[in-house]
Amino acid sequence: MSRIYAGVDVGGTGTVIGLFDEQRHLLVKVQLDTLGSNRERFGNADAYTRMVAQHIRDAVARLPGDPATLVAAGFGIPGQVNPEDGVVSDATNLGWRHVPFAWMMGDLLQVPVRIDHDVRTFAKGELMAGAAQGRSHAICLTIGTGIAAAIAIDGKLVRGGHNLAGEIGHDVVTGLTRQCPCGKIGCLETVVSGPGISRLAAAAGLTSWQNEGGIPTAEDVARHCSDLNEQALGIYRYAAELLAEKLETAVALLDPEVIVIGGGVAKAGEPFLGPIRERLHDRFPWLRGKLSVMHAELGDEAALIGAFHHAYEA
Repeated sequence: MSRIYAGVDVGGTGTVIGLFDEQRHLLVKVQLDTLGSNRERFGNADAYTRMVAQHIRDAVARLPGDPATLVAAGFGIPGQVNPEDGVVSDATNLGWRHVPFAWMMGDLLQVPVRIDHDVRTFAKGELMAGAAQGRSHAICLTIGTGIAAAIAIDGKLVRGGHNLAGEIGHDVVTGLTRQCPCGKIGCLETVVSGPGISRLAAAAGLTSWQNEGGIPTAEDVARHCSDLNEQALGIYRYAAELLAEKLETAVALLDPEVIVIGGGVAKAGEPFLGPIRERLHDRFPWLRGKLSVMHAELGDEAALIGAFHHAYEA
């Protein structure tokens, strides 16, 4: 009988299930629509957990070879998550508040279930098998719709006193005037995010590659960067320098060995990572050759691998 572990990345748009064996090999991936095409599952954690549990059971049953049994499952979930009691306190993008997720899913699957914040789950994947592998001190960021960070010290992820460590996106930048969805004015993620890059690009008159005349996305701006478009390069440099300014304090406090950056905005590569690296090395010249600023290596599999390790280490 093969022992199987499920690692699940829960996103506001899509959910990805990965099944792993005891040798930590990813055997299969299953992609689902998190809320349904009409968002009919928004706020309905019961319907969502039942759907995901059924897909996990079906995927395990379809595995080729020897009969397989699920022994544990791990989940990365966006929002305020408490890994100790398994409760999702607030997941705005899903419409969940005070959901005892680990208990609900464990009852459905009849196996131990562990959960953590999605960014810490991404970071765990990069620490175990990606760009931060072999490092004990790291800052890992994902930049998409918003921006958040996960911090590893002595090889352990830091969650903070309220499970909110790493919410760098809501640190205010002097001079920014746009209101953030959180309600504050001038949060970092009003610029350093996919929507922030998109707004800057539209104001600069850049165009969309996918939709002629449409609003350019961060991916569009990254493609303009690859064509050495000065406006696009300037937008990414501006966003990079704002982020680097915030990272200076983190570097001074935490002395990381590596900063790993993933998510859609980071797909621009060196036009975004280069200015961050330059500024940090200028501010901390003694860290040249010691502090790396790198693109995440695992893509969407980082969160699956991290969630698998939540389950494997349970």
